[in-house]
Amino acid sequence: MHNNTPATHWFEDWFDHNYLKLYHHRNIEDADQQVRLIIKTLKPKKDELILDLACGEGRHCLLFHEKGFNIKGIDLSTHLVKSGKTKYPFLDIKVGDMRHIKGKHDIILSLFTSFGYFDNDKDNFSVIRSINRALKPDGWFWIDYLNPVYVIRNLVPDNEIKLEDGTTVIESRFIENNTIIKEIIFNGPGKNNKYQERVKLYTREDLETMLIKSGIYPQGVFGNYKGSEWSSCSPRTIIYGRKKSE
Repeated sequence: MHNNTPATHWFEDWFDHNYLKLYHHRNIEDADQQVRLIIKTLKPKKDELILDLACGEGRHCLLFHEKGFNIKGIDLSTHLVKSGKTKYPFLDIKVGDMRHIKGKHDIILSLFTSFGYFDNDKDNFSVIRSINRALKPDGWFWIDYLNPVYVIRNLVPDNEIKLEDGTTVIESRFIENNTIIKEIIFNGPGKNNKYQERVKLYTREDLETMLIKSGIYPQGVFGNYKGSEWSSCSPRTIIYGRKKSE
């Protein structure tokens, strides 16, 4: 008998209570630094609509909201959105798929490596096309992505983390088929959960080519959240581009 059930993508399983438990320490300073860089660079007006893709619990949305901007967020994870709404009930964050963005926006953000989640290049490009369709003419797209050279040079194959509740988390990292893969195992009393993170290693040139092909034209690139000039060894590849006016 053939199983016609579609395979589950790693991101459909991973972003749950264990994700929040492991990454509760996410650096708010990095988030604040990038938000300030976005505002300084793109100079958004207070009435313009900003959309944060894969917003998680809404930590970037919160920072924009506190500065008086019109920010919304979507995330595929019902668990993360529910947790975010509990923490920040005043934020406009909803469950949504970045491949099928609704509405028109002045600025769309893809922060903290929220791209390259699919093994297939066509599927990843479908996200860029969705972003282009959801941007108003002359709208901005900002993508904060990894730098493959930096990732490969600084790869830590294995590490172990002890959580406050006694759970041991074992992380293993390797590169396969131009994809950085992290396997995460939670070992604790009465539980043994295993997850994966998978992100394609797209270069700056790859990203810029995809953007241009979709009708979004790169205007600049940074190498970190401070706004430093990009180099082949930069820790981040942060590109901002503008949709062609109609």
